[in-house]
Amino acid sequence: MKKWIPLFVGIGCWLLACLPATANSPLQQLIDQTPANGILELEGKTYEGNIIIEKPIVIHGKKNTVIRGDGNGNVVTIKASHVTLDSLIIENGGLSRSSDEEYSGIRSMGEHNAFINLVIHDVYHGIYLYSSKHNHVKNITVTGQGTGKLGSQGNGIQLVRAYENTIENCKISQTRDGIYVEDADQNEIKYNHVSHTRYGLHYMYSNDNLFYQNRFIKNTGGAAIMHSQGITLKENQFSFNQGSRSFGLIIQTSKDNIVENNEFYLNQRGIYLEQSTDNRIIGNKFFHNDIGVELWSTSSSQVFTENHFKQNVANVLSVGGNSINDWDENGQGNFWGKELSVFDLDQDQVGDTPVEYKSSLYKLIEENELAYLFLKSPAIRIHEKINEVMSTQKTMVTDEFPLHQKQERSALLIYFILATLLTAGIWFLYKKRKES
Repeated sequence: MKKWIPLFVGIGCWLLACLPATANSPLQQLIDQTPANGILELEGKTYEGNIIIEKPIVIHGKKNTVIRGDGNGNVVTIKASHVTLDSLIIENGGLSRSSDEEYSGIRSMGEHNAFINLVIHDVYHGIYLYSSKHNHVKNITVTGQGTGKLGSQGNGIQLVRAYENTIENCKISQTRDGIYVEDADQNEIKYNHVSHTRYGLHYMYSNDNLFYQNRFIKNTGGAAIMHSQGITLKENQFSFNQGSRSFGLIIQTSKDNIVENNEFYLNQRGIYLEQSTDNRIIGNKFFHNDIGVELWSTSSSQVFTENHFKQNVANVLSVGGNSINDWDENGQGNFWGKELSVFDLDQDQVGDTPVEYKSSLYKLIEENELAYLFLKSPAIRIHEKINEVMSTQKTMVTDEFPLHQKQERSALLIYFILATLLTAGIWFLYKKRKES
């Protein structure tokens, strides 16, 4: 009989791990009773926190399952690896900034943890990954207290000394920074939507991260890359980032980053570069921004190629003096829209002669930062036109190989037919008049 006792104990522990939590059991007690690597199923009700998890465990909530903190400290503290939190609402964390620790809805210090299908609000930081790696954050919604309280709240998702993590399909709004990354390398941040924050994404001292297909809309700044290198930003959207000195993307004191196939639409400034070198700006679209690209003289050796500039108040401004950057690579320059005429008689999609983009707006920016607020004013257009007539504009860009947008064959055929009909009509009228 004794030899069967371990089997009965094991079966009992497995059944306990899979049983739904009872209404009267404190959540921490239920976690403590669940064996390592067990599954804790929570009912669709509110459980009082705060809780600490110190072993591998899966906690899964039914619809409307809430873990409510006591308003002090972290709502959920994880000190273990291989922990999964799924389908939970987490709320009411500590908001005090006078403590030694900035509190969070979830503070994780383990590895290989997963946070899936969570809603987090009324906390300081939403999720804080600290000194951990190989975590997966997916389908998280974090809502802060709004831009009017930026000084009293934290970030949606924060990574500090956290490596090789994945953050995807998250929705973050009204926090200080949407996603804050400090001293954290080789992370993937993709398919996220961030709005109404200070910076949608904020990198500090972080290298070799991938930033892919995120959307940053209506923030003070879309993304800030500072003191970092080896960052790849690809196929992201930076839109409606407006305000005093706002931008879609700022690259500051950073190098060897790749900005490829992104869209910058209706920002005060699409890309702002300062004290940065050797960055590659490739195939991006700059449409309807106040300034497409703002380059300060402290930034040099950037490569701009195959970018599209269309209907910006100023496509490019070089501010603070001249800087040396390349506006073509391997015979491929950039598309300048209707603002600059590009002739391509040999139809190889490359302009036959170099083009120069000139502007006088850099003077206004250097003399008074308030000029940013008036770039869409009709007076600015008049100012540019006057300086153009007086030949007092300065060359911002010389593109040796400007690209020419190839017209579709169908459009060319229509133009040919119309031209033929017009010629025939003129010839017919001329003949008629001559006969009479």
